Amino acid sequence: MKNSPIIGLAPLWDDGKQCVWMEQDYLEAITLAGGIPIILPLVQNEAMIEEIASKIDGLFLTGGHDINPNIYHEKVSDLCGKMCDSRDRFELKLVEKIIEQNKPIFGVCRGLQLLNVFFKGTLFQDIPTQYKKDRNFSHRQQIPYDQPVHEVSFVEGSLLAQWLNVNTLQVNSRHHQGIKKLGEGLMVEAVSTDGLIEAIHHPNYPFLVAVQWHPESRCKKNEKERILFEQFVNSCKRR
Repeated sequence: MKNSPIIGLAPLWDDGKQCVWMEQDYLEAITLAGGIPIILPLVQNEAMIEEIASKIDGLFLTGGHDINPNIYHEKVSDLCGKMCDSRDRFELKLVEKIIEQNKPIFGVCRGLQLLNVFFKGTLFQDIPTQYKKDRNFSHRQQIPYDQPVHEVSFVEGSLLAQWLNVNTLQVNSRHHQGIKKLGEGLMVEAVSTDGLIEAIHHPNYPFLVAVQWHPESRCKKNEKERILFEQFVNSCKRR
């Protein structure tokens, strides 16, 4: 396909093999929407990160390790999961460079959390113990991941409500952390039935959107989930 935008994917990290990797669902979701996915290298050199940002049309922030709470000025809880400091540093610097170049960003799961931290927000390090609410579902479901486990409600008139033309959506859920204090300038797009923030966007940028669930696992069979990737890739095309 001619003129398909190049989408840089923040790499996942394998602690055992000490290497980057990628879930196939992420790659297929981008290609299904018309983009060309490229797995980015995990580098620390600022000049190289800036050059990476200049060569891609948009940035997709994937799920993965917990973000080090020291970044948002909290001590690491015993219930915090595995972290990857090199990935945190790389992604925060890359987001900075992508924003400077006014390019689109779409994040899922950890990607939402990273954007919130970038804009000086904080996180619940462990939802079951730090966000005790009445709920009849778990935010951390078991496989299969393409099955929905809870509902999110979209803010009336929000960006996602307009894109999807719905008030609610059944989604999957694969996280034990979530937004505690919303980052500066960010707007809430959706919440779960227990009140946890499930989607955000920043109105001052051309495309900066993130969701807490994993639409890539369901977009092949669910049109609404697919629209999220189509909106992102189309925004990258318009550059």
